[in-house]
Amino acid sequence: MEQLEIRTLVQSVLAETKELEGYFIVRAQSRREWSMRLSNGRFDRVSTGGDSGFGVQAFTKEGASGFATSDVLSPELGRKLVEKAIGLARRNEEIGSKRNRQIWEAPLIQEQIENPSQKIFGEISLVELQEKVMVLHSRLRDGFPEGSWQTSYRQIEEVWCMGRSDGTLVSFVIPRAALMHQGTVRDQGKAQSTLVHRSGMDATVLFEEITDHTLETKAMDRAAFAKAVCSAPLLPSGHYPLVIDYGLAKGLAHEAFGHAVESDHMNESVLGEAGKLRKGLRVARPGVNIIDGPLIGDWAYQPFSANGLLRQTVTIVEDGVLVAGLGDIFSAEDAGMPVTGAGRAESYGQIPLPRMSNIRLLVDRMLPLTVAEHLMDEVKGVRETLLCHGELLEGTKNLLLLGYRGGQVNPKTGDFVFQCDGIIDVADPTLPIYQPSIFSGKILSALEAIRGGLGEGAFDAIGTCGKGGQSVASSGGSHRYLLMDVDQQVSLGGEQA
Repeated sequence: MEQLEIRTLVQSVLAETKELEGYFIVRAQSRREWSMRLSNGRFDRVSTGGDSGFGVQAFTKEGASGFATSDVLSPELGRKLVEKAIGLARRNEEIGSKRNRQIWEAPLIQEQIENPSQKIFGEISLVELQEKVMVLHSRLRDGFPEGSWQTSYRQIEEVWCMGRSDGTLVSFVIPRAALMHQGTVRDQGKAQSTLVHRSGMDATVLFEEITDHTLETKAMDRAAFAKAVCSAPLLPSGHYPLVIDYGLAKGLAHEAFGHAVESDHMNESVLGEAGKLRKGLRVARPGVNIIDGPLIGDWAYQPFSANGLLRQTVTIVEDGVLVAGLGDIFSAEDAGMPVTGAGRAESYGQIPLPRMSNIRLLVDRMLPLTVAEHLMDEVKGVRETLLCHGELLEGTKNLLLLGYRGGQVNPKTGDFVFQCDGIIDVADPTLPIYQPSIFSGKILSALEAIRGGLGEGAFDAIGTCGKGGQSVASSGGSHRYLLMDVDQQVSLGGEQA
């Protein structure tokens, strides 16, 4: 269903509920996805799918709520869902459920944001997409035949409309596309894998890659690095001066910090005290900033919350000080922070939760770096820049961590554990490579250790964020690299020294 159709449908449902007592949020969504995957020269999956429906959240005057959903988009069913949701809300009020009246104070917004994509969904046929993805996959296999390769492509379009009984009506389209190459290489009886991606709004991603070979070059470089890692030694465990790439920096900002400032987590967060955000707490050196907010064309783009509020760009950490959190309409006040429109839902059938969009970690002190076409040329550039600015510590390893393989965080204690793809000692002119090691420590110690950035911002580290049984698109980054001092609360695992 197209944007105008969904908007008209939500308007008609709201018009029929004016005489009903209560407050209503009507969410409608229509989602389409095409995806495919090739393995070693053959398609092993091509799929198309879609989903659409209503979600209605209703509130009594006292703030009790009820929720009803349907996978059928029709005015008649919309009216029935509103009646069902308010009936559930009244029943919940009778049994003494938790109440919240904040939605009654939400500002009225009326806005329609047009689809920002260059190529609308379906403009390029599924057959033509398959042909282009096969070309890219074959080109990569020919360029690096010693690897075992998988290529995946996903193209998604989500149409959303949120209407509220106060007259609010917002609608928008979220187009997303991602091309990914995953390779496995073997050497000396060991195997290592690598995963690279290129994202955008639509099939333009494929056309650009066919022309400029950017992802292909990156995939082959990372595969060569992975092969070297197979025979590389383990790093002695300890505390080192570090350089981390922007993918790992995004993981640090997202997993170890962003979740800790979401307004529904303050009772379990190291950045909360008595359920309130610890605003004014110094969490990093002066000049360190963490920002979250939607970027047009980004994998995690979303201009409005699922509650029909403007999604604000929030400076979470400013000049090293915690100044704000990510607040949704229902939990922000309790957490002692303003509402920032942070509520996101995976689909129409789920209750929104405060979530990040694109989170980036930036430092005022930035050293210039020219982005090189090939990985090891860029690593050499990192070393030369550090030498030129007196940033390499003599007599010790200065370790560059490449790639982000996921990890976990305890938001209550602030402990994190991450994994990288591999490590390079940029203090040694031969640039020796080491096997991946566990990157772990305390989040506040890690932030305090950041002393500078290398290169301009890179914010296209994409992923999927899970919370409360829902998965939504996430993204972010930092400067091309971040510099971190030695800290006794931040360590790399490996062999015991």
